[in-house]
Amino acid sequence: MNDSMLSTGGKIKNQEGKQDFTTKTTKKGWFEYESSYDGVLLNIDIEGAKLLGFTSPDDVIGKKINELYAHPYDHEKTLSMLIRDGKVNGYFTLMKGREDQLFYIKQNSKLIVDDHYYNLPSKVQSSFEFSRYI
Repeated sequence: MNDSMLSTGGKIKNQEGKQDFTTKTTKKGWFEYESSYDGVLLNIDIEGAKLLGFTSPDDVIGKKINELYAHPYDHEKTLSMLIRDGKVNGYFTLMKGREDQLFYIKQNSKLIVDDHYYNLPSKVQSSFEFSRYI
């Protein structure tokens, strides 16, 4: 939807005496994976699976996370920032969907440590929102 359509939609709503603003929906998802280079996807919500081009979370769980990044270096960079800082906020990443469809996401991730075993990294939790297709 382009800006002219949004502004036209806003004018129509205003003429009808309703609210004079339009809301833009943002597609968001959430996933969790093992904190290793090729970490296995442990959990994902339905919206996250759909954003990646899959029909359900069951189609994605068990896949290696580095297979979903368009460039393996991007995942390495994310992991190094997570290990260094414990979190990554507002990082844009090029991802690869089910049929190799390329798109950007904006991710916020945090490293989860295992309190029982010397605070070793155990998994990564990420929330992300769709940015745009290429």
